[in-house]
Amino acid sequence: MRIVLSWLREFCPTDLEADELAELITRQGVKVEEVLRPWGGVRGVVVARVLSVEDHPDSDKLCVATVDDGSGAQVVCAGVRNFSAGDLVPWAKPGSRVPVLPEPLAPRKLRGVLSNGMLCSPRELNIADVHTGILVLNREDVQMGDDFRVAFGLDDAVLDIEVEPNRPDFLSVFGVAREVSTATGVPLIEPDLTLEEAAEAAADIATVRLNAPDGCPRYLARVIRGVDAHGDSPLRVQARLSASGMRPVSNVVDATNYVMLELGQPLHGFDMDLLSGPGIVVRRAGEGERLTTLDDIDRELSDEDLLICDAERPVALAGVMGGASSEVSDETTNVLLESAYFTRTGVLRTARRMDLHSEASHRFERGTDPEGLERAATRCAKLIVEWAGGTIARGVAGARELPTRGWVSMRPARASMLLDDEVSAGDAREVFDRLGMAHRGGDEAVEVEVPGYRVDIEREVDLIEEVARVRGYARIGSTVPSAGQAGGVPASYAFEERLRDVLVRAGLREVKLLSFASGDDLAFTDDTDAIAVANPLQADEGFLRTRLMPGLLHAVARNQARGSGSVAIFETGTVYQMGDPVEERSSVAFALTGPAGRGWAAERRELDVLDAKGVLETTMGELGVTSWVLGTQLDAPFHPGRSAIVLVAGEPAGTIGELHPRAAAGFEIEGRVAIVELDVEALRAATGTELLVREAPRFPPVRRDLAFVVPEAAPAGDVQRALDEAAGDLLAESVLFDVFRGGSLPEGTKSLAFTLDLRAPDRTLTGEETDPVVERIVRRLRDDFGAELRAG
Repeated sequence: MRIVLSWLREFCPTDLEADELAELITRQGVKVEEVLRPWGGVRGVVVARVLSVEDHPDSDKLCVATVDDGSGAQVVCAGVRNFSAGDLVPWAKPGSRVPVLPEPLAPRKLRGVLSNGMLCSPRELNIADVHTGILVLNREDVQMGDDFRVAFGLDDAVLDIEVEPNRPDFLSVFGVAREVSTATGVPLIEPDLTLEEAAEAAADIATVRLNAPDGCPRYLARVIRGVDAHGDSPLRVQARLSASGMRPVSNVVDATNYVMLELGQPLHGFDMDLLSGPGIVVRRAGEGERLTTLDDIDRELSDEDLLICDAERPVALAGVMGGASSEVSDETTNVLLESAYFTRTGVLRTARRMDLHSEASHRFERGTDPEGLERAATRCAKLIVEWAGGTIARGVAGARELPTRGWVSMRPARASMLLDDEVSAGDAREVFDRLGMAHRGGDEAVEVEVPGYRVDIEREVDLIEEVARVRGYARIGSTVPSAGQAGGVPASYAFEERLRDVLVRAGLREVKLLSFASGDDLAFTDDTDAIAVANPLQADEGFLRTRLMPGLLHAVARNQARGSGSVAIFETGTVYQMGDPVEERSSVAFALTGPAGRGWAAERRELDVLDAKGVLETTMGELGVTSWVLGTQLDAPFHPGRSAIVLVAGEPAGTIGELHPRAAAGFEIEGRVAIVELDVEALRAATGTELLVREAPRFPPVRRDLAFVVPEAAPAGDVQRALDEAAGDLLAESVLFDVFRGGSLPEGTKSLAFTLDLRAPDRTLTGEETDPVVERIVRRLRDDFGAELRAG
């Protein structure tokens, strides 16, 4: 929420500077993220009178104006001609500055005519996003020669406040002013609600019927007739709206938005002549009923949606957005002004289901003040008449009785214990006086009446929090609780932490991704048992993820798109599958892509599946998982021959593979990308619990190099495992050091060459001891794979 400081001072006239005030209220719990100065770039712009306007002698698009700010006539070229002689306009004369230009203005020739500065549009002065014409100031209370920035209060600061979901009262200027009054002691000034009303009553002009009181307990309407909606709101109002993040539209619409920002109550204006009735009916939508909203989208409704209707059809989606059929336009002359209280959950469900969020729904979702409806409607009607003319019908149509305020009790003794600071009943009463909350009770307990705008106060601890923040968080003690702590970190959490540490030490960086997946993600992993999300955060991510792989590949693509070279990332998280009950599993995945190194000494290649296998081997070794092997190859989306199932204790526990180029292109990933995904519980079950320590060998090994001709289809890993088993206890290590094809080898075969280190712990082996080992290996590989020992 952005709060214009001069606007706030209309309700709490503090003389604190913006930075001082920001620091003060932040300490009290109103977090000011930043102090903005949106008009700081406006310097030296003055109000000038146009003396004459003529055609440019050498341009069909430009015109030549003569203007005077009281210091003499000057010639200025302009690109539009929406002004005439006698008009007052903002003139950025030579030496002045405007936000859209990096340097001060200087005289310059435009098609042969010397232009002394420029005449400004609203966008060029950072007032409104309008650039169709020069800003004409005839309706504003300014004089020729006035400093534009001072005249319109643009020498102002804006407090950018982070509003927590439980404090919707901070979504208004008046709500923040109330907090400033509490912090500074400066009295709060109520908004001006004086009205001149016509004799005819609003209830005799319009009717209101509430057919869904569970979704809309209170609804009232004011009627304003004879308005001229074909006009703008005052320039100062437009500037405040723009600084608050809203686009100025017209005098009537701006009045509704202005009061919403000012008082926190969303309002909506209907063109009363476009309503059938005129009468308002609040009801639930029929299943499949349709409504075209103000954004010109035809929307299908469900029976959970709440509608504002006239006598014949829906005209607004309650609490979210108005309908196109009854919107206020330049032709509007009679306005029915809605001020309603909608329940939070109903608006929230509708806005999320339709992915339609507005300033109004943002406030209704968090909770508005049911007591503030008439005040907001009266304030808005007053501004509409001031800015657009017209007359206000007497009173309001509709409404229901105000809800009864609740009382919440607080024990000073309980507050003292929780805050580690002595809080007496008198201290508490003083706090609630400063907050403007009625209270009663004695020394044992203080009961507080909760006003409608404080939707966050429900329990005793909420009142204790108010005492803490108003008195100052610095008073809260820092004594460590005397209660002893028991238990420890669950084994599963400890293992995942160990797993993350291993991957970080292997050179990978951890990422945290949301647990949602799109239909395309599910198709990529060929999963059909995903769980649909009723209210997804994004429309295209409507399922809980079944694998970590797609999300990790999206993260790789985002890193590449932002210029990252090598990407080595991992994630540990939960995946979900449909079942009875729903199955939740912990999974870990990592992905590698990009150059293997940087610099002149680096190896000139891309990271591939062998690098991923190296990380996998390191991980298994660090965790003490010894009973793992790579199993059969996998099909799409992996590259042929560069993927495998990971088996732990003989059971599938994950996959390793290099993505097929077509699959990588589907994620907009360039180059090779290798990815591994493993089941964490399978790893944890196979992790060794004992640390094995071996004495350094005292006797040298006997090294033998053996090369075998095997069928092309024989996996090297299977051959090596058979070799190791046949070698027995004397084998210290075996390493595959060469793979050869072609030459004199028969077609369909390959040569696998291994180095074997044979060693005994208590002696140096002799040839008589090692030769039987080699013979066993040759027999085993011949029997299992049809392998032949190569000569030489």
